[in-house]
Amino acid sequence: MTTTSLHPPSSNDPEGCSSSQPDDLTIVPECYCPACGGGRGVTTVLPTILPTFGEIMVMTLLCDDCGWRDSQVTASGEIQRQGQILTLTVASPRDLNRQVVKSDAATLSVPQLDLEIPPSTQRGTLSTVEGILKKTATALESQQPDRLRLGDVENFHRCRNVIQRLRRYAGVENDDDSDNENDKEALADVFPFTIILDDPAGNSFIENPLAPHSDPLLKSQHYFRTPTQDMALGLQPSQAARQQGIIDDSNPLHKNPVNSAPDSHSFQVLSSTKNETEESMDTNIGRHEALVFPSSCPHCHQPTETKMCVTDIPHFPEVILMSLTCHDCGYKSNEIKGGGAIPRHGCRVSVTVQSVADLTRHVLKSDTAGITIPELELELGEGGLEGVYSTIEGLLQKMHQRLQLAHPLLGRGDSAIQQHTTNNGGEFSPPSSSQVRFQTVLTKLQQMARGEILPFTFILSDPLGHSFVGPPGPNDGLLLDEKSQECAKEDPGILVEGYERTHDQNEALGLNDIQTENYQKGK
Repeated sequence: MTTTSLHPPSSNDPEGCSSSQPDDLTIVPECYCPACGGGRGVTTVLPTILPTFGEIMVMTLLCDDCGWRDSQVTASGEIQRQGQILTLTVASPRDLNRQVVKSDAATLSVPQLDLEIPPSTQRGTLSTVEGILKKTATALESQQPDRLRLGDVENFHRCRNVIQRLRRYAGVENDDDSDNENDKEALADVFPFTIILDDPAGNSFIENPLAPHSDPLLKSQHYFRTPTQDMALGLQPSQAARQQGIIDDSNPLHKNPVNSAPDSHSFQVLSSTKNETEESMDTNIGRHEALVFPSSCPHCHQPTETKMCVTDIPHFPEVILMSLTCHDCGYKSNEIKGGGAIPRHGCRVSVTVQSVADLTRHVLKSDTAGITIPELELELGEGGLEGVYSTIEGLLQKMHQRLQLAHPLLGRGDSAIQQHTTNNGGEFSPPSSSQVRFQTVLTKLQQMARGEILPFTFILSDPLGHSFVGPPGPNDGLLLDEKSQECAKEDPGILVEGYERTHDQNEALGLNDIQTENYQKGK
C-alpha cells in the first residue's frame, strides 16, 4: 500500500509521510473494501479545522470495483486536562434547537428514559438536541425486527416504549385538528427532561443561547479522569500500573501525573518529597530559593523541570509560584496558587475603573476567584480562569480570548461571521440574536480593555480570599485580608467586603467534609 500526498513531505517526517497540517490532503490507494472484499478502494484523508468543532479528520473510502462509498469524521484535537460533564435541562421546545457536539469519547444519557448512548455510537456528531433524539429513535427502531426474530419480546416492547417517548421528546408535530389544550397537556407531559453529556476528553459542547451570560438550564462540571478513563483515551498509565499489569482506579499510584493538570502534578511531586524527608516538615521549603524538580511536559511528554517558589506577601497569605518550560517543544506554563490557612470568610473587591490609569492596577487572581462586570451583565464563574498575576487590562483581554474559545459556535471561525439558519442552500442568513448579542459583548469587552468605555465596575470575588487588587501604578498591591480593610479606605476606587461562603461554595472547595476537631475519635 502506498501513500500519496498533495504536499511535499518534510525532511523530518519518517517514511516520507507528510505532517498533519490543516488542508494537507492525503490519498491512500489499494485499500480493502468491506463491501466487496476487493483491494482497489481509495481512501482520501483530509485534516482540517471545523469552526464549530475544532480539529477534525475527514476520511472517505471509494471502491472502483463495486462503487461502495463511505465517509467518516473523527475529532483529532488534543485531549483536555480534565473531563467535563454537561447537564442540560430541556424545559421547552426551543431548547431542542440547541446545537450539540458529541466527541468520540462522550457518553450521552437521558435519566428519565434510563437511556445511555455509549461513545461507540454517534461518534463525532455535530447536531441538535432534536437531531440526536431522532437519530437514536431511528437506530433503535432499525433493530426491532431482529429482536422479534430472536424471540426477545420483552426487550422489543421495552424499546418500542423508549422509541415512542424519544419521538415525543424530539417534538414530533401534532395533528392539525388538535386543539391548544391538548398541546399544552402534551408539552406538560414531556417537559422538562434532562440530557447529560459526559466527556472524559473534555471536547464536547452544548450551545448556550444566552452567551456570554450564564445559562440557568446548562451546568458544567469538570473532573479529573480515572486511570481507566486515561487508558480508554489512549493515554499511558503510570509505571506502577505497568509493572503490576492491572489498573486499579482506587490506587493513586496508578494515575499518571502527566495526564493531570500541571498544578495537580506539581503538588503530587512535592507531597512525595515530604514523605521521603521528615525534616521537610519543619523547614521553610522554597522560601529563600526556587525549588527545581523533574517532571514531564504535558504537551510532548518529554522530561523537563518544574520550578517552584513559596513567597510571603505582607498582610497577605503565602503564594506558591510554579513555572514549567519545555526546551523540546517550547511549551510554557505558569501557575499561581494561594497557600496558608483557609480564612473563615470570602472576600469581594469592587474596583471602579474611571480612567486608563485604573486599567494598570495589578491583580492577583487565584484559581478560585470569579469576575463580574455589571455593565455587560457578564459573570465569569469561580474557577473560570486559572491563577494569574496581571493587570485589569490583561485580565479583560484574557477573558475576551477565553470567551471566544469557550463558545466556538459564535466566537470564532466562519460561524461567527456567516450563518445558515435554513437548509435551502441559498444566501447566508442575517445574524441571529444570539450572535449579535455575543459579538456585542466581545466588542465592548475589548473597548473596556483599551479604555474606550469608561467608567465601569470590575468585581473580583474569591471565596478563599487569596486574591488582591493593587492601586494604580507600580506601587505595592492592596491586599484582601483583614488589614486591607483599613488600606481600602485610603483608595476611594476600591471597596473590599467580606462575606460568608454558601454551602455550595464550601462543597465545591471540599470544606464541608473537613473535620478539624475530635477527628481521631473515629479511629
